[in-house]
Amino acid sequence: MDRHRRVDHSGGWYTPTPEKSGRGGYATPAKLDSLLSMSGSILSPEARAHLLLMMRRQTPSPVHRRMNALLLLDDGWTVERVAEVLFIDAETVREHRRLYQASGVTGIERLKYEGGEPALNAEQLAVLGAELDTRLYMTAKAVCAFVERTFEVTYTPHAMAKLLKRLGFVYKMPKSVPAKANEDAQRKYVAEILGPLMKAANDDTPLYFVDGTHPSYTAHAAYGWIRKGETRELKSNHGRTNISINGALSWPGRDFVHRQAERITSAEMILLFQDLQARHPTASAIRVVLDNARYNHSKELKAWLACDDCRVQLFHLPAYAPNLNLIERFWWLFKKSTIYNEYFPTFADFKAAVEGFFARLDDYRDEIRSLITDKFHFMGKFNPQGP
Repeated sequence: MDRHRRVDHSGGWYTPTPEKSGRGGYATPAKLDSLLSMSGSILSPEARAHLLLMMRRQTPSPVHRRMNALLLLDDGWTVERVAEVLFIDAETVREHRRLYQASGVTGIERLKYEGGEPALNAEQLAVLGAELDTRLYMTAKAVCAFVERTFEVTYTPHAMAKLLKRLGFVYKMPKSVPAKANEDAQRKYVAEILGPLMKAANDDTPLYFVDGTHPSYTAHAAYGWIRKGETRELKSNHGRTNISINGALSWPGRDFVHRQAERITSAEMILLFQDLQARHPTASAIRVVLDNARYNHSKELKAWLACDDCRVQLFHLPAYAPNLNLIERFWWLFKKSTIYNEYFPTFADFKAAVEGFFARLDDYRDEIRSLITDKFHFMGKFNPQGP
């Protein structure tokens, strides 16, 4: 056991009594009145009373250390002994004493950090910021190499990480998006087609967002809280079996219609559209927003759409714009709530979990309404690449 103990920083305090407890010792907690009666050597009685009171409060750790040092000096401890017990150097203790002598208690309680001049000037920092805006560097060490190569200034990775934070950068992964996504085309589609469709949706012209999903029978690892230093294993299956689900999500009601199939084909799409017509026998038109999968443009589907009794109207999304299909948010909720971070010993267990989600959709009603809104995220902006 260490022969010295720190002065408590947690809100309580102990008074050292070197005459009774010996070198580095501490007596039992004393009452404030008895402490106030001690005759100080550097603090005024008012200052000592104030510091003892503030020691009980939640104050920043540097301020606590200053107060500890001054109170110990006031009890007659030497500078060297205070430095040893507080695990700081003697000159720091002397600085605390000089600060009190110059500025009083106010100076002790004030934190004033003044950083040194940066190694890079403002123009160089602007060049560095522009470089990081156009290229992704995986490590602070790689940024150090760029700075040294460009400005002949050397940084350690730790110092560079601090600099990047001061410049407003954080370390995170980029979002993977389709390479051919076009933000301008997406905005135009929402403004001219999708927005008006959503505003006009009613019982006579219901609107649906349609797409399929194919969850595979294997492990789907996702983020979760795990004890630091531990590795949590998630058992994985072969993944060669999946379930194909073709779905339609209504707007603004957010009701869900789905079918399971071995594969999603033109014939399967027709069956789903027939289900929608059956749900809306009096609607004059059923409007459907969907992607550009091959079966959504097939001759078979076009022939069915041309039939006299067909009331389905298709509105194809721009290429590479799954972010505009509201059903994608529903599929994310389905996977998060059902298969992420879950192990299913048998395919029957996996299928039961999938079907159980759709059987309990009412349990997710509030979450669905919060998640699926008319607010869209547009993608296809300029994305910097790695060096």
